[in-house]
Amino acid sequence: MAERSKFDTVADRYATGRPDYPSALFDALAQILRRPLAGADAVDLGAGTGISSRQLAARGARVTAVELSRPMVLRLAADSPGVRPVQGSAHAIPLLDACADLVTCAQAWHWIDPALGVPEVIRVLRPGGVFGAWWNHTLRDLPWERAQAARLDAAVGPWIRDYNVPEHFQTDYGLVPESRKFAWQRTLAVDVHLENLASKSYVAELPDPDAFLAAERAALLRVFPDGLVVERFTTELITVRTAGGPTAA
Repeated sequence: MAERSKFDTVADRYATGRPDYPSALFDALAQILRRPLAGADAVDLGAGTGISSRQLAARGARVTAVELSRPMVLRLAADSPGVRPVQGSAHAIPLLDACADLVTCAQAWHWIDPALGVPEVIRVLRPGGVFGAWWNHTLRDLPWERAQAARLDAAVGPWIRDYNVPEHFQTDYGLVPESRKFAWQRTLAVDVHLENLASKSYVAELPDPDAFLAAERAALLRVFPDGLVVERFTTELITVRTAGGPTAA
């Protein structure tokens, strides 16, 4: 049976509401890669609507964005000039062997079966290439953040997933993952914050997501009467580097 994406119905909301990623993360990728991102061949897996792809391209990388969902690919292509969109799966990347200096996966590795995805990543990376997966983890320790988490728990049940890069890189290839974290925040309108929530698979799959979002909007406006929310994140970057390539300076 062909793979299907959980995100076919939320491409527009994803593009409107999802946050991008901190500049320091891309500085770290260049440091780990041991070369500038400018001119590097990058493959962005699970690229969604192109958020991370555009940030890589803005640094001068030649980006091929691989995304399973057709609606997401179409939105990516419309919003991401200079990025090469490809519809396909990380389980069978439709690209040649050793075609990439950098393979990335932003906010998506937890959807990938590592038994299938890890060999594919290794296959398309050149010697000395780098794989980087990262996630924006929303902080939940302020009172309003805890209250929203409780409402999500009540509506959707368990919704926090395991975001760690699986052990297959180390056990099967001897590549030891390294982790870095970056703290940041953004201020945005309540309605854009709600679009971010609406783009989450666990909200989109509710029997009546619009009713949940309407109730959430009312709850947020009681806390933020000016209509502005501060979202706080820790972005976790996990990388592995293949053998070979340039040596560290």
